[in-house]
Amino acid sequence: MNAADVAVIVLGTGLIGWELWYFLAPPVRDVAPPGGVQEIRVRVRHGFEPDTIPVEIGRPVRLVFYREETAACSGELVFEGLDIRRSLPPFEATPVEFTPTQPGDYVFRCGPPGPEGRVVAQVGRDAARLNLGRGHDKHA
Repeated sequence: MNAADVAVIVLGTGLIGWELWYFLAPPVRDVAPPGGVQEIRVRVRHGFEPDTIPVEIGRPVRLVFYREETAACSGELVFEGLDIRRSLPPFEATPVEFTPTQPGDYVFRCGPPGPEGRVVAQVGRDAARLNLGRGHDKHA
């Protein structure tokens, strides 16, 4: 075996390794920097998607609701316990911002009583990573 054969074997092995990494490695997601805003997009259509949103306590949360329907029951958004009420115009993005200070569930619903969802505030950065980039891409 000469130097050319060794070079071909080494190069081939390297290319196979790169190809395996490229196609099989988990995708890299953009994650918010520590202390940054946790932004989640929520589609409103016959309910909420996603309807359970894990976040990290102590960091600002921006939920961007996009209402894809004109049904009267989804025209208003109410966050129980946070004193937040927002009108949800059809086919428009509506941001809602708050900072959870305690672990637990922050329930939201359409008013009058209709579909429900919840923000689950948890301790630790992993809570926010569970949901980054999820939701629909209608208003990315």
